[in-house]
Amino acid sequence: MAPKSMKAVQIQKFNEPYHVSEVSVPQPAPHQVLVKIKAAGFCHTDLMALNNEFASTLPFIGSHEPAGVVEEVGAQVTGFQKGDRVGCINFDTVCGECPDCKADRPIYCDAPKMKGLTTDGAWAEYMVADARFMVKLPDDMEFKVAAPLMCAGISIYGGIVRANVPEEGSIGIVGIGGLGHIGTQVAKCMGYKVAAVDVKQSALDTVAAYEYCPDVLCLATDPVEVCREKISRAIPGSDYPGLDATVLATDHPAAFELAAALTRKHGTMVLLGQPQKGITMSYQNTIFRDIKLVGSLIADTADAQAFIKLFHKNRLQVQIKEWRLDQAEEMRQAYLAGKTNGKNVVVLN
Repeated sequence: MAPKSMKAVQIQKFNEPYHVSEVSVPQPAPHQVLVKIKAAGFCHTDLMALNNEFASTLPFIGSHEPAGVVEEVGAQVTGFQKGDRVGCINFDTVCGECPDCKADRPIYCDAPKMKGLTTDGAWAEYMVADARFMVKLPDDMEFKVAAPLMCAGISIYGGIVRANVPEEGSIGIVGIGGLGHIGTQVAKCMGYKVAAVDVKQSALDTVAAYEYCPDVLCLATDPVEVCREKISRAIPGSDYPGLDATVLATDHPAAFELAAALTRKHGTMVLLGQPQKGITMSYQNTIFRDIKLVGSLIADTADAQAFIKLFHKNRLQVQIKEWRLDQAEEMRQAYLAGKTNGKNVVVLN
């Protein structure tokens, strides 16, 4: 039986430092389960929520990357039971009435509630979750590994799928951070030739050391011509020079023009990053080279479960920095200062 109160990082005012509060343990509705949180990731989107970029209703508990163990099961829930090891994708509830919900595309619901953004999230000892947006975790998958897969992992996986690249084609992952360092491995496992692009040599060195390593590393501060030449040498054979698709896992403004320049004629760019001031690319790259820009949110529940299977089968890696719940503000400051690589994860008992 869960206790009546718990510790949580509850945002009570926007743009204020994170701190731990004592709050009530939530009770699951009939379609929900109560999850005892074991690990919960930190994402750039959490900063956006703290800055009131989602019109969030105060107060709310942060984090939308949860992993834990089912503690209680609502009366209408099927397929899950107490003790199941689960990850929860960041949708809490969808309207069920909009065109996308009726077309079985609930991740594009017109009025969703999203964990850690528009409803309570996972930086807490317990969290309620809609059973329709949960996946089961392998018995030997660590919770601290599973947690960042619930947003960073399924986001980059969904972006790679949305790129719709033919088998044995080529993909560039632009931005080798929390999403990108997972994406280079996933794209290789899916059979693609992969280019990793980042401004930090250390990030490129990290993915180069993985078993599923990129075919080519491109330092974003090098001239475009140098990057193009590297890609042409490492990934030859296409009628059109460049990459079949680029997946933008960064919101840095300079990345968009670079990604367009590295994408082949008639190729595709997939946008995951959320630049505050929008996207800027020259019309020469987009119009005269027929570059298609595709937005991608996250994977749905079925794709998320498929991704977990792929990740676990191939023993992929996540670069993790562990924090305690009471270190949430220290974690945020370290991220803002650029002192962390990979994924920051709050680990609970």
